[in-house]
Amino acid sequence: MINNSHQLLDQLRRHATDAADVVAVREIATGRTITYAELHHAAERLAATLRQRVPAGAAVMLSCPNRCDYHVAFFAALHAGVVIFPVPPETNPREFAAIAAKAGTVAVIDEALALRPLDNASAVSEGRDGLLLQSSGTTGLPKIVQRSTASLDVVAAQMAAACDMGAGDRVLSCVPLCHSYGLEHGLLAPIYAGATVHLADGFDLTTVRASLARDGITHFPAVPSVYEMLANIADDGGTPESLRVAYSAGGPLPVTLYEKLAARGLRVGQLYGATEIGSVTFTPADSARFAPAAVGRAMRGVELRVDGDDQLLVRARSMMTGYVDDASPLTPDGFFPTGDLARLDEHGNLFITGRLKLLIDVGGLKVNPLEVEQTIEAHPAVGACVVVPMRLSETVFRLKAVVTPTNPSRPPSADELRKFTRERLTIHKVPRVFEVRQSLPRSATGKVLRHLLVESA
Repeated sequence: MINNSHQLLDQLRRHATDAADVVAVREIATGRTITYAELHHAAERLAATLRQRVPAGAAVMLSCPNRCDYHVAFFAALHAGVVIFPVPPETNPREFAAIAAKAGTVAVIDEALALRPLDNASAVSEGRDGLLLQSSGTTGLPKIVQRSTASLDVVAAQMAAACDMGAGDRVLSCVPLCHSYGLEHGLLAPIYAGATVHLADGFDLTTVRASLARDGITHFPAVPSVYEMLANIADDGGTPESLRVAYSAGGPLPVTLYEKLAARGLRVGQLYGATEIGSVTFTPADSARFAPAAVGRAMRGVELRVDGDDQLLVRARSMMTGYVDDASPLTPDGFFPTGDLARLDEHGNLFITGRLKLLIDVGGLKVNPLEVEQTIEAHPAVGACVVVPMRLSETVFRLKAVVTPTNPSRPPSADELRKFTRERLTIHKVPRVFEVRQSLPRSATGKVLRHLLVESA
C-alpha cells in the first residue's frame, strides 16, 4: 500500500513558507541557486506532469548529475506518488537497459527534467512507493533495493538529529546523489533540516578546498579517499572555523589518517550504513564517547547484533522493504545480515573488523567483483577471470583483472579486454590493470584462492 504521509514533503512545504528566500541548493561549479520556495514550486509543477503521464506507484529512473534539478525531480516523484530510481548518468547503455527491465521502470527523467518513456513490458505499478537503489550486493550479483517513503522520512530525521544539522547550516556535498550515502547526506537530511546544500559534481580537490574556505561550510560528508587527499596537501591552510561536523563513510577511515587530520585541527567522525539499511550509526568527533577507530554508535531506533560468526546484523526503521525480484536476506526476526565482521564495546561503539563481502571500494563506490568477472568472461578469448583490489594508497584501491585465455597460444590483449569491458560496464567498474596468466591459483577442491591474487596485486 502506498504511503501518503510524507514528512519530507511536509518539511519542504514548511521551509518554502517560513524560509521562502533561503537557498536550498547551490551548484558550486555554476553558481546557480534554488531557494526553498523555488524548489517546492518546481517540484509541484513537475509532479503535475508525472501524474498525467505516469501511473501512481510506477517506477521512473532519474539520470542526472549533481545539480539543483536533481532535488526538483526527487521531490516531484514523492509529490506524485511515483517510485524514483536514481542511476549514475554515466551508466553504460546496456547496463541501463538491463536494470530498467529488472526494476520495471516506465520512464526516465534526464538532467533537463525531460521525461522520456521507456518501452518496458515488465513495468510494475502497484503497491510500491518511495525509492529504488542499486546495491552492489554482498557475495552475489548486484541487486535493486526498495525503500519505502516512510523509511526515507526516518533516515532524514535521524541523520539531521545525529549530525546536529538545522536551518542556517551549510552542507558541502561531493558524493554522487545516485548513491545511498550521497542521497541521504546531500538531499534527504539537509532538506529535512532546512539547511543549504553546496553541491559539487563529483570530487575535485581545488573546488572542494575553495568551498570549504569561502562558503561557510558547517557539515562535510565525504569518503576516506577524499580525506586522504586533503590530508596530503602540504600547504593546507587549516580547518575553517565554520566547519562543525566532518564525517566519513563508504569504507573504513584508518586511525593514522584520523590522527593526521586531527593534527591539522580537523577531527573526522565515522558513519556506518548500507543501501539496504540506510545510515544507522554515528558519533560526532567531539563526543566524550567518540572512538576514532569506531564507526559510531547506533542511532535512535537502530538495533545492532553480532552473531556467532562475528557478522553484524542490523534492524532499523530506515531499512529496505526488500529486493526487486530477489529473495529477502532478512533473518526471521527482521535483522539484515550486513556481511561485515564486527564487535561492540561496552559503550556501544561499533568496530568493523573485517568483511565477509567481496565488495571492492573504488573511490567510495562499491564494486562487486562477481559482476565484473561475469562480464569479462563473456569475451570469447577469456576462459576464466578473477577481479581483485589493487592498493594505490592507504585508502585508494583500483581493480585488477586476472584472466586465463581459452587458447593459450592466442591470449587476449589488455587493450582488447578493456575496450570490451568499457562497452558493457560503467567506467568505475572497468579494471585499471588486466593480467593474462596461464592458470589461476586453486585449492585442492578447485576453488580460486583469491587471497593469493590480492597479495600479488
